Parts: sequence; C-alpha cells; structure tokens
Amino acid sequence: MVYITLVGIICLTIMMYIFDIQLSEVKYSKSTKVYLLKEDEYQRYSEYLMTLFFTYINENKEEIKKGINEFFYNSKSYIVKYEKAEVNYSNKSNEFIFTTPYKYGANRNDYFELQAIGESFHMVFIKTEYKVQPPGQVAGSLNN
Repeated sequence: MVYITLVGIICLTIMMYIFDIQLSEVKYSKSTKVYLLKEDEYQRYSEYLMTLFFTYINENKEEIKKGINEFFYNSKSYIVKYEKAEVNYSNKSNEFIFTTPYKYGANRNDYFELQAIGESFHMVFIKTEYKVQPPGQVAGSLNN
C-alpha cells in the first residue's frame, strides 16, 4: 500500500509539472499574440493622414502642378484632418506638418516637402519633432 501511494504521488507530481509547463506555454502564446496584434495609434493616424492627403493631392493635382507653394499658400487652416490628427502647411518653410497625437499628452510633428516629379508627386521627409501640449489644449491641434 505504501509503494502504491508513493508511485501515485510521483505520478501526480509529474502530471502537475507537465500541466504547469503547458499552462506557461499557453500564457506565453496568448501574451505574444496580444502584443503582436496591438494597435499602434501613431501608425493608424499616420496611415489615414497619408491616404487622405494623397487623395486631396490627386483631386487637386492640376492646380497644384501650376505651383505647389501658390496653391497651398492660401490655406489658413488644416488641409486634412482625421480625428485628433491633421496636416498643416507652413508658409514660412513650405513644408507640410503631419501632426499626430503621441504618448502622454505630446504631439509628434513630421515635416515633409511635396515635390512634383513628372505626372506624380513625392513626399520628402525632412524631420520629426515632439511637442508637449500645454494643459487644456486639445490633442492634435498645432499652434503656429
């Protein structure tokens, strides 16, 4: 009877160890899946802004080809807006500023230059700046 009890305890211990390993693998797989499928807000805003911006460019390409700076010089407000993100044109530097909300109340400003090459337009990346919002300011707005 003692031998049966010892063998039973050993078998139970081995089964619990294997169960613990399997449970750890399931937890690891689940956490990896959640991490890989995590939605990156900056990426989502950036993709939507680029898509909307190039749609706007394609709709107005004949006027823009006559003169990029002249066409956008009269734009007083944002050119394209998606939720908390927007695209502005800087008359001073002739750059497009893609403003997207970033972590902890900051905005990420990506600066691009639009170039007309033949029949198409290309965006040339210039720089990225991070700006902390003053308290009470709406996320996504840019003060010039």
